Amino acid sequence: MYSKATLLEMNSSSTLGHNWIINIENIQDNAKIYPTGNASLYGRIYVALNANVELTEEIIGNNL
Repeated sequence: MYSKATLLEMNSSSTLGHNWIINIENIQDNAKIYPTGNASLYGRIYVALNANVELTEEIIGNNL
């Protein structure tokens, strides 16, 4: 799990890349990140979801 502050830091890292985690603006406390089917010049794009969100087929179909 990651805090929103940690996600923002990771998302602007010169080592990890820039803007590779999406949906950070909707995180309220802690989050988990999941790989999507998309990629950028920096590599795989991940989506951050609140830690208490249970993955469903609908969420997977819309985000991952």
